[in-house]
Amino acid sequence: MKDISYTETQAIRYIRSQFETLAELYGYDATDPSPLEMLSTLETKSGEAIRKEIYEFQDKGGRHVGLRFDLTMGLTRYVAGNRSTPMPSKLSSFGGVFRYDEPQKNRYRYFHQWDIEIYGRPHIYQDVEIIEFTSRFFESLPLNVIIHLNHRKLVESQICHVFHDVQSDDVIPDMLRALDKTQKKSRADIMAEFAAYDESRLGLILDMAYWRGTPAHIEPKLPSHMRNHPKWLYLKTVLSALNNMGIHNIQIDFGIVRGLDYYTGMVFEVFGTNNTALAGGGRYDSLPGAFGRTDMGAAGVAGGVERIIHELDQEMPTTHDVAVMYTPDTYDVASKLASTLRQKRLRVRFDVSARPLKKQLSASSQDCRYGIIMGTTEIRDNTVILRDMKLRTQHVISYEEIDKYLSL
Repeated sequence: MKDISYTETQAIRYIRSQFETLAELYGYDATDPSPLEMLSTLETKSGEAIRKEIYEFQDKGGRHVGLRFDLTMGLTRYVAGNRSTPMPSKLSSFGGVFRYDEPQKNRYRYFHQWDIEIYGRPHIYQDVEIIEFTSRFFESLPLNVIIHLNHRKLVESQICHVFHDVQSDDVIPDMLRALDKTQKKSRADIMAEFAAYDESRLGLILDMAYWRGTPAHIEPKLPSHMRNHPKWLYLKTVLSALNNMGIHNIQIDFGIVRGLDYYTGMVFEVFGTNNTALAGGGRYDSLPGAFGRTDMGAAGVAGGVERIIHELDQEMPTTHDVAVMYTPDTYDVASKLASTLRQKRLRVRFDVSARPLKKQLSASSQDCRYGIIMGTTEIRDNTVILRDMKLRTQHVISYEEIDKYLSL
């Protein structure tokens, strides 16, 4: 874990502000699930194996609990436990999550996520909106991304076709895992890891990782059973709807399967210009059923905030609106002015160490738009020196003109 600096905090606040503004426009209700969950709740998603990847322990009451590793589980538990919630239910959340895994670039064991979810009777329009929101969110930052879209049922149909004579419950999950690894491992390494399977058949599955592009580009490559599959029409319909909204940064990518087993339909991932994965989501209609709600499905998307900040590769604005600077014998008047300006919602830098005026100027020159200098002469004449810190110009104005020059 790490301490979060002021600059990073400002960046997180910026991402959060953009996210929450857009979520409200789309009608998602802000919800903050508990950071502490029963271990059984956290295991609902991935089984007991998840214990190796999370912070889990016994509390003083002997209960097995754990810190949340994402926001989806808590939101799903919340909706499933409130049967009076009108459907469809649209929720948004932004917060810190904990994972006990090896720290990696731009992700420590505590980091931040944004998340939206739709619960209710499954419908293609939900999938369209989840992807639309995702595209608009990155557009608002602004950040250029490509959204890679797929459907698990199409991939599974090819696995069943290739391994039609193999009677094993492990084939589909193993092949999905193999395909998911193509983003991070070489073909030879994957072949070695899944050496128990026929090499030529495994190769046919791994070949799907190269089927990406527009429907017109991909369709000729598809075997007939996939071209005629209803979920192929489903994907084309989703793309057509998004294109109609003016969203064109989507491509079909059969290498995207989202390794977690609970995905049941549409899946997608978001990549930045450096091919960095920034967000991912899809449909997981079986997840509410794990909490006893077989009457509804779920779709959603979540993204890593720290990775987005790094992709933006720019410092968030931390500028003060104005610095009020003074000499030892003008402190009383200057401090009163600083207080008054803060009441008017201006961000004011004011030295509280009684440093010389020269040092106050130096400290304010980098992060303040304007400077107000108050010396003995200015107090006597009921004036101030207004300094433009960016242009490095200054002139004398009357005390009463301060509001006008600062546009108050």
